[in-house]
Amino acid sequence: MPHSATGPAPRGGEAEHDGDRPTSALEDGMVLMEAAPEGLAKRWRRWPFVLCLVILAAVMVVKAPQWVNDGKLAGLEERVRMLELPPGTERDISAAVQGSVGLQAGNGNHCDFLVRMTVRTRLPDAEIAAYYASPKVEGVAGAELSGRAYVSPYGYRGGVKSVVVEFFDRGHDPGFDLRCH
Repeated sequence: MPHSATGPAPRGGEAEHDGDRPTSALEDGMVLMEAAPEGLAKRWRRWPFVLCLVILAAVMVVKAPQWVNDGKLAGLEERVRMLELPPGTERDISAAVQGSVGLQAGNGNHCDFLVRMTVRTRLPDAEIAAYYASPKVEGVAGAELSGRAYVSPYGYRGGVKSVVVEFFDRGHDPGFDLRCH
């Protein structure tokens, strides 16, 4: 006999089904609802997807600021690469323009950008140093940067001396780039 919402619940092991959810009656009149097994299985099938989303979000939080600063560094490297060389000077074809971003000088909580290139020159040391000492390149935030020339102590070989020229742009906001903290 079916019970109404106000009537007594079935007793003594009688079971009644309400739609898709089976119930079981206890002797004291309390009705327990059993979980549908397919609902539990659906929940367990979603966990790899949710885990992947969490991992992707964590990677984006860590990597996105690095990608932004890497883009700024690439722009600075390109401006150094396009720099006009002094007379009697050529790029060293065995060494590409190199750059790095991170905490390069001082202590904590700022980003420094360092770009270096190697050139070969016939100019005297003082002249090559003076050429790069005047502002030549637009920095990361738009300020003009001057270079610093490091002349090889080994002297001239075949009338040519190797020189490393560095452009250092310091003190930029690190954001969440972990390399700069």
